[in-house]
Amino acid sequence: MYRELKYLLNTITIFAVATLSIVILTLIFIFMISESLPALKSVGSEIFTSFNWYPTYDDAEYGLLTMIVDSFLLTFLTSLVVIPLGYIVSAYLYAYANLREKEIVRSVLDLLSGVPSVVIGSVVLIYIAPVLITFEIWSTENLLLTIIGLTILSLPYVVSLTYESFESVDKVLFESALALGSSRFSALFIVITRAALPGILNAFILTVNRIMGETMVVLMVSGNANIIPKSLFDPLRTLTSAIASEMGEVELGSLHYSVLFVAGLILLIISLILTWISKSIQRSWKH
Repeated sequence: MYRELKYLLNTITIFAVATLSIVILTLIFIFMISESLPALKSVGSEIFTSFNWYPTYDDAEYGLLTMIVDSFLLTFLTSLVVIPLGYIVSAYLYAYANLREKEIVRSVLDLLSGVPSVVIGSVVLIYIAPVLITFEIWSTENLLLTIIGLTILSLPYVVSLTYESFESVDKVLFESALALGSSRFSALFIVITRAALPGILNAFILTVNRIMGETMVVLMVSGNANIIPKSLFDPLRTLTSAIASEMGEVELGSLHYSVLFVAGLILLIISLILTWISKSIQRSWKH
């Protein structure tokens, strides 16, 4: 009787929490869409096709295209750095590091993952940005600094998820490959990586999602200029930094206010698409 009651209580609790999560997500979507509708109706396609962002002018322009391009560009370049680096660190921890080395590296990564993004942004801005002055860089808040800050921020994330993917594979598979004459390199990068591929891809996609949604580091070190950078030393502006820098000062209910919600809606849709891709990969691999 006690076990049945406990099982029923657990079932009801899990169902209630899951339902609440779905309801909250649905309400967030409804709220974002409702706040975005005035801008979508009044401004229309100009939001997605114009590079001009002059929301406070008399003849206001609300083009988000520059910020959309900057967001994807920053995410792509940061991913090119942090994903291979995270994979290499994870591979080292799994196949080459001894127990003491694993403890040290994972402890450092755990500590790094707990550092607030504002602290990382401050360190990059105070200690790394001045170095660029010696190279006569015209802007010490730029794409390169933003990539560095986001790499530091997201590295623990991708290492942790990728390492867990490696660990989910039965150790017997790795040991069997070694027993058959494979080198550690071959066993790891061919056998184990193939077996853990769904988890690894999921880790990479979630990392991309994490980079796309980061705000504070980008706001602090990107330069916040509404241009498409032509080099690593040019400033840029993403959707997240635009929302963070302007939402607190914009007039409530204004067209400018509504366009910022469109920017948030774009980010939310991108996040859901990435999550759907991640789940689809996992489901297809299982079948």
